[in-house]
Amino acid sequence: MRRIVAGATHLILLDAKRAFVRQWGAMKTLIIGLDGGTWDLFGPLCDLDVTPNLAALRERSAWSSLRSTQPPFTAPAWASFVTGVNPGKHGVLNFLQTEGSPAALLRGQGTPVNSTHIRAPLLWEYFDAHGRPTGALNVPLSYPLRPVKGFAISGMLTPPQARDWAHPPDLIRSLHDYLIDLDYGRPGQPLTLDDLPKPLDMLDDIIQMTERRGVHALRLMQERAWDAFMVVFTGTDRISHHFWHYLAPEYSDLAPRLDTRISAKLGDYFDLLDQLLGALVKNAGPDAHIIILSDHGFGPAARHWVHLNNWLLELDLLRLRMGKAGWMQRLKRGAPWLTDITKRILPREARQAVKQHGSLADAMDWENTLAWAMPLYNNVAGIYLHHTDHQPPGPVSPAAASKLIDFIIEQAQSLRIPSADVPLFTDIQLGWEVYHGPHATRFPDIVLTMDPDYAAVPTLGSTLITPIPPGQILRSGDHRPEGMFLAAGPAIRPGRLHHSPRLIDLAPTILHLADLPIPKSMDGRVIEAIFHARWLESHPPRPGPDLAPPEPASSLSPDEQKAIADRLRGLGYMT
Repeated sequence: MRRIVAGATHLILLDAKRAFVRQWGAMKTLIIGLDGGTWDLFGPLCDLDVTPNLAALRERSAWSSLRSTQPPFTAPAWASFVTGVNPGKHGVLNFLQTEGSPAALLRGQGTPVNSTHIRAPLLWEYFDAHGRPTGALNVPLSYPLRPVKGFAISGMLTPPQARDWAHPPDLIRSLHDYLIDLDYGRPGQPLTLDDLPKPLDMLDDIIQMTERRGVHALRLMQERAWDAFMVVFTGTDRISHHFWHYLAPEYSDLAPRLDTRISAKLGDYFDLLDQLLGALVKNAGPDAHIIILSDHGFGPAARHWVHLNNWLLELDLLRLRMGKAGWMQRLKRGAPWLTDITKRILPREARQAVKQHGSLADAMDWENTLAWAMPLYNNVAGIYLHHTDHQPPGPVSPAAASKLIDFIIEQAQSLRIPSADVPLFTDIQLGWEVYHGPHATRFPDIVLTMDPDYAAVPTLGSTLITPIPPGQILRSGDHRPEGMFLAAGPAIRPGRLHHSPRLIDLAPTILHLADLPIPKSMDGRVIEAIFHARWLESHPPRPGPDLAPPEPASSLSPDEQKAIADRLRGLGYMT
């Protein structure tokens, strides 16, 4: 492994001459994405000298945590990074897109998200508008590629059968062993523990994917022209999801029972990743600016389910039909053992519904339902009012919405966790406070955040809060809002930042490092605290024109949409 990386680095560094002459007099920017990276993990790794290259880079960097999106979830986070705007402007909040009523989400309906759903200009398109070449490898949600001056390889959620995942097309010929992502699970089926490979095999897969990506990134940095180059390593996210109990101090009591072979393999992964980081930074050159970022952080996974629609049902805001499906949902709330009784007393179609856990959406009396809940991700949930302009139409008029929101918030503030006698919600936000823009009408009216030990689920349960059965806990780690940020280079003042920037602040900051104007429509702001004062005085941020939003593009084929949905199931993001 080390020989491969060292050989590729040696080959690249033999010829230090760049493949093109920079006409703009601007310094290059290398951007490295560590999906799910957090200083809660990488800080100790630096301190213990497990990642010496990252530790040395941090010593000469401005660094801090990085505030993700709400929710801290892959789809809205990467879309927000690459556009510099909030989800209400770019339109992505979920892995499923619904152009009409959000009620379709409760049915699990919608189109798997892709780059055509990002309804705002991309960072690379602003470079392109100024004739500046870029390279982007494995940025999530980048398929189908939106071609710009430079080169790109699409990332997470690229259909396996796609043939246009690299730009320009001739680039594919040199990428015969490239791995975009890992696929687990069975087509059309929710991910189960049985679908996952053995831990050592999974780590081997992640190491192989990371190594190949790093080697090709180093090669393309040398062969192709670029002013900004980005590569995203997704192995950090996959490892944190499945091996957090090996990595985090919260699980130190498990240490005597952990498999030392897995611990050693994890060490191999972080050693490889650190070598690649060092090689990428060295190859970028001493005059380059370096940005390292993550879309979100990580922490222990939830151990409890919260059935928020139980609560709305008790408030008489969510109503059920009294047909078979509605009766099914009421039986399920009564007691788990009633499920077995229904197998004997209900007709065949009802027994099939029991087997499939029933569909809350089919059981709901949509005509009279005022509000319903949907997980946004893990411990973050949205309350959707059933507005009159939804499909199917609801009873909540614009005039009644404000009072209903006030009532729900008042009730939410009084909900407590019985076992701890503490409030269930750590934060309650109005939807318009979180999301603004032309797409915000599809998003929740209220956003509720809980302690990360509690995960919202859309189904009805026997009680509001239920422990997750051990056999249904697929992973030990899950997302947190505190990602990681690091910036280094000639213009950067080293030191830990007093205030954490936002993920949406990175796009304007990267444009500013390239001496490009900042579009007025961007919600993010240049992170001025990272710069030397004299440099900032001579290079003040300047506003610039916006690019037109992209024209609606044709959707992916049904086969491609199915393949992406299967990939999301294989990653545990869809059921």
